[in-house]
Amino acid sequence: MEFSKLAAHYQESLFRTIIPFWIKHSRDTVCGGYYNALTSQGDVFDTDKVIPLQAQQVWAFSFLYNQVDALPQWLELARHGADFLIQHGQYENRWLGVVDRRGRPVAPALTVEPACSVAMAFAQFYTATGEPEYADMAQQTVLTVVSDRQQQHEQWEEQLGGFRPLKHLREPMALLKALLETRSLLDPDFYKQATEAVMNEIQNEFFDKRITVLRAQVLPGGSFCDSLAGRRLHGGYGFETANYLLEVADLTGNRRLAQQAVQMALHLADLCWDEPSGGFFQYADLKDRPSVDSEWDRKLWWIHSEALAIFSRGYIHTRQNDCLKWFRKTHEYTWQHFPDKTHQEWFAVLDRKGQPVVSSKATPEKGCYHLIRGLYESWRALESAAATDQNRRESRLETRLGRRIG
Repeated sequence: MEFSKLAAHYQESLFRTIIPFWIKHSRDTVCGGYYNALTSQGDVFDTDKVIPLQAQQVWAFSFLYNQVDALPQWLELARHGADFLIQHGQYENRWLGVVDRRGRPVAPALTVEPACSVAMAFAQFYTATGEPEYADMAQQTVLTVVSDRQQQHEQWEEQLGGFRPLKHLREPMALLKALLETRSLLDPDFYKQATEAVMNEIQNEFFDKRITVLRAQVLPGGSFCDSLAGRRLHGGYGFETANYLLEVADLTGNRRLAQQAVQMALHLADLCWDEPSGGFFQYADLKDRPSVDSEWDRKLWWIHSEALAIFSRGYIHTRQNDCLKWFRKTHEYTWQHFPDKTHQEWFAVLDRKGQPVVSSKATPEKGCYHLIRGLYESWRALESAAATDQNRRESRLETRLGRRIG
């Protein structure tokens, strides 16, 4: 593969088509925050604001400012959302799920995801600005999430034999990312204990070592539930979790963890890929049984963005050819079907034939976070692969020349 050309392609797409769309269309200049429902041309079709998506956009532009280039435009856009969250994101000291355009509560948070997204956002924004109120808010939010989840787990243990409370992978996944983002703000012992606990939950409850599958929903304690929900696999959450596990592997130098994360992703790819038509299904059944979800065969842009990131990064960590195989397959399908060749950004949802189901570019389910982060991670991984290949070529050339001289 021509890694250098691929890296340039991902970089150009990120900075010339994705980021400009969000800079131009997402900002609510009247009431603050960002619009979370935009048509293919960037027109607003709903003004409610989803707190996790508000926070994820703050994270995205703070991250770009911190990691790519300290452009005032990026920091100003991040501040636009951070100010809105501080003013309107909470009710009675709890992060909300949805507010209206002016910031009035619409719906409470039903999971820990809004709080985790806010903690991530404020940690990145604090790194960009050095303003301590955001560090304090990020720290306190993570402490509250960890405490609330501990109480929830204790409650489940007390209620064994009652209702069937399935746990979803997206909660420990979100908490793991929040812990990674806030690690410099937390007490080292607390960070270590909290991270080990959530890692244990993912690796020993959601990851079934017998069949090497990362499940999306399990019973408390990790027991398998042979039901429609218990068998349903979600490649997107699996790929995203694997990406976060690679972050842990990078921080700790744990090669075994990197190998495990890559194997999680590779097996999910085998199970979720639509072999006749290409692309990853939204859902797959662990036992290949019929689905009752009418949208099970939809192809979502953010799932493919996460897949591109995990397979490009996975190759850097493990040098497995299967990573290259899946990156190539995902790359070819993704760039053929998702980018809007008339307007900027990507189509959000495709049918099984690869045609856009809706023309919207921003939805109340997902915003700019996955695409910006996924393309950034893929770009950097491809650059690293290109540099490694170049070094190897130069080393082989020096060896051959040395032998000739000798």
